Amino acid sequence: MKIRYAKEDEKNNIREIWDYCFNDSPKFTDYYFENRYDKCNTVVVDENGEIVSSLQLNQYKINLNGKYYDTSYVVGVSTLPQVRGKGYMKNIMEFTLEELYKKDQLISILMPIDYRLYRKYGYEHCYDQIEYSIDIESLKYFKTSGIMKKATLRDLDYLVDIYNSFLDNVNGNIKRDELYYKNLFEEVKSEGGHVYIHQDREIDGYIIYFLNDDNMFVRELFYKNIDSLKSMLKFIYNHNTQCKSVIISTPINDKIRFILDNPRNSTIKIKPFMMGRVINLEKYLKDLDIESNLEETINISIKDDFIEDNNGVFRISLKDKKLTIEKGNFEYDVEFNINTISQLAFSYIDVSEAFILNNLDENKKVKSFLSTIFSKKDNYINEYI
Repeated sequence: MKIRYAKEDEKNNIREIWDYCFNDSPKFTDYYFENRYDKCNTVVVDENGEIVSSLQLNQYKINLNGKYYDTSYVVGVSTLPQVRGKGYMKNIMEFTLEELYKKDQLISILMPIDYRLYRKYGYEHCYDQIEYSIDIESLKYFKTSGIMKKATLRDLDYLVDIYNSFLDNVNGNIKRDELYYKNLFEEVKSEGGHVYIHQDREIDGYIIYFLNDDNMFVRELFYKNIDSLKSMLKFIYNHNTQCKSVIISTPINDKIRFILDNPRNSTIKIKPFMMGRVINLEKYLKDLDIESNLEETINISIKDDFIEDNNGVFRISLKDKKLTIEKGNFEYDVEFNINTISQLAFSYIDVSEAFILNNLDENKKVKSFLSTIFSKKDNYINEYI
């Protein structure tokens, strides 16, 4: 058994594994392997010359706490049935984490099928979305204030602008540009979806949606103002002869629930979406911009079973708004695993929650220090591949 990057002539083998393990449509899989697949970002398990397991490391820039980081989004983790149970997933994940560390990437993201599979590798829950399930008749009272029209490639710069405006107050989102949206158009098309824009005095909103039998799924509903949102909700209602209900996925701080005529007729739930992981803890901490004038030192024991450089006791000192880190044989003030550190680094939890989730009594010195470094924010990400 050998773990390595894919070769030029192995694309079809890797697609066969993907087709066996996932229920994607042929059109979507065609799109993915023609447009997004990259052998240089594909890790495989080679058993006696046969590719039996693979994953891909799709590259993005993620905006985390005001800074952009190159990050690998782990997708397509798949293994053929005849070799399941041999520990190949553990082997391929170990190799991947080592490679990400060597590539000097500080963080990574992953959308899990089952959270339990990936927690053992240090990935932890860091993103939620709100999911609305709405009877489409509940939207009939909204008024249209502009026009809706099918988006084209001429609208790419408007989509980027709306995206940046809508997500200005959320954390952890992906940097999108015109090329991103050009690819997204093709992805949505491959799944039979639609992209429409709203225009009043300006182009101030867009919607990405899919029609599935008598249900509509809205993947993104982004807007610059409430009138734009109301117009697009009316646009959804105008499908009432085709659809009985609509599911809308939104950021955790979305405003739809505040303007529904009767929210009790809708189901509104929090949907876990994405996991995150710190790959290089020391470099991540040193890269932070600290606003506080606090000068203090604490010792933290970190448990990371897969990246040895993250594992141990770290003396972390704050002076002149910068952190210095020293690893050594120190007595520690508190102990966290890399999962908790990842949730703090992604701003998904605050320091008090870190103590609660680890069943620890709060240490005032540690809490004060870490609260100057980590703060809880509203996270949002909506990438599927």
